[in-house]
Amino acid sequence: MQNTLRFFTLSLFVVCSLAGSVNQGKADEAILKDIFQSASQMPLLLKNYQFSFELRGGASDPRIYQKTDVWQSGSNIKTISAWVFPEEKEIDPLFKPFEYAFNGTDYQWFSTGHAALTFSKKCRHPTPYWTLSPLMWPYEWLLGRQANWSDVKDHANWDTKFKEAKYLGPKVENGVHLEVVSFPFPQRNMDRVFVYFAKNFDYYPIEMRGYKDGLNAGLPVLTSRVTQHKIFDIGGMTFVFPLNVEAQIGIKGDEGWHELGWTVDESSIKINPQLDADMFTISPARAKTVFDYDKALEDGTMLPSFDVADDGSDIIREPLPTRTWSTQKTLTVVVVNLVVIAILVYLLLRRKNNAV
Repeated sequence: MQNTLRFFTLSLFVVCSLAGSVNQGKADEAILKDIFQSASQMPLLLKNYQFSFELRGGASDPRIYQKTDVWQSGSNIKTISAWVFPEEKEIDPLFKPFEYAFNGTDYQWFSTGHAALTFSKKCRHPTPYWTLSPLMWPYEWLLGRQANWSDVKDHANWDTKFKEAKYLGPKVENGVHLEVVSFPFPQRNMDRVFVYFAKNFDYYPIEMRGYKDGLNAGLPVLTSRVTQHKIFDIGGMTFVFPLNVEAQIGIKGDEGWHELGWTVDESSIKINPQLDADMFTISPARAKTVFDYDKALEDGTMLPSFDVADDGSDIIREPLPTRTWSTQKTLTVVVVNLVVIAILVYLLLRRKNNAV
């Protein structure tokens, strides 16, 4: 009789435990569903926009920073980026303003220092899709650095990402209720990323932390957070626009450690303005030299630094296992994209001059 009672008690305990696990699983699924629905809805509110921002931390001299103006309408986008140097420094044409534009057909980049226009119908890079901005950075966990705002608004991308989501639990910081979700993060060669969705702000992804197994003693190797923001009411719904974003990349104390900061000029923000479609095409009349990047790839005069898939998307090669983490971080320094483009145009110009 005693053994029977013990067996019954044990069985009841197991059943209750299993029921508790099932109920907890359902509760986690419900929270993930709420996060998914609210967080994926917010980007849809912003159809068009324009704003200006500064990026600091990519140069050894703190007086040097990058200033960028951004306009986007649907998938069309234009940016003008310029390095700001101390007055006593002479500016090389390589670092004079660059313009990037996509008009639905052509990806274009224009060097004002060389009056050179390069265009492509296939290659997103180098283009504004890779020009990191404070608006895009909080969504890097979704698609990686290749993403454009039109990609962030694509419901299919959210659906794919949340199929791999794991709910980690709630957290409260500075009076903000956060829900923490883990996702795989192969886009930055990391194993996982923890995203902190702010429940107070309709589950806006206000912070993310990326992890690489076996590195940094379990601490994140990528951290970014929105430290200041502005709330806009768009059609009675909440939209969070970041005003300041801070990021740390790498292992502190290591040679590849980087601290970056984006600051938005609040007065420059325009929500859903009417933008002239012509502004997304850079006129060849402004250029002394025009390069067809696709033709250069076809005839072998230019080698790609990346591969392009049949659908026009970028194919990013995974770093070799033998590379050190410092090398990987060096390859992903935010300011490199601008320098690479400048060097590309410079080499094209030099090659053209040598051929004359």
